[in-house]
Amino acid sequence: MRIHVVCGAGASSTFVALRLRRTAAQRGLAVHVTAGSESDLADTLSVTDVLLIGPHLSDRFEAIAEQAGLFGVRARILPDSVFAARDGEAALDLALDNDLTHETKASAILERTVQIGSTHGLHARPAKLFSQAATAAGMPVTITKTGGKTANAASILGVISLGINHGDEVTLAAEGDKAEAVLDKLTELLLTDHDA
Repeated sequence: MRIHVVCGAGASSTFVALRLRRTAAQRGLAVHVTAGSESDLADTLSVTDVLLIGPHLSDRFEAIAEQAGLFGVRARILPDSVFAARDGEAALDLALDNDLTHETKASAILERTVQIGSTHGLHARPAKLFSQAATAAGMPVTITKTGGKTANAASILGVISLGINHGDEVTLAAEGDKAEAVLDKLTELLLTDHDA
C-alpha cells in the first residue's frame, strides 16, 4: 500500500510520514509512505493508494478528494489532534481499513537506493531515458531524492523537478510481480553516466 501525506508546504507532512513509516514497520505492514505539498499532487496521485490531507487544507478537501478520485485514490482528512501530535498510530489506522490491511500484508513494496552516475545529474536527456524506461515497466514506480521529495518515475517533469545531481542518492520503489526486474533495469540506467 502507498500512502501520501499532504500539507500546504510539505514540511509538517514529512514528520507525519516518518511516524507513519515507523508505525507500519512495527506492525509488520508493507506500507510505502511519502510526503509533500499540495502543489506536488499531480506527480504523486498516480502512484498513491491513500491520500492523507493535513487539517489546514480542510477547506480544499472536496477539490483535492475529487482530483484524487480520478486516480482511484481514497482521500482522508487528518484530524487536528493527529496532525499536530504527529500520531503515526492514529494516522495509519485512518489510512487502513480491514480489506486493505490483509492486502498490505500480502503485498511487498521493493525499494532500491542508487547513487546517480551521470556527470551532470538527471537533466533532460538522462531523465527522459529513465522516465521512458519507468513508463515501459507497466507498473507504478516512484523516485525519492534522499532528504527531498518524491515523484512519479514515469513523469519526466517530476523527475527533473527533484533537482538530482551527480552523486546524489535516490530511492526507487515499485510493487508487483516484476518489481525486482524493473528496479534492476532502472538502477542500471541511473548508475550509467549518460554524459560520457
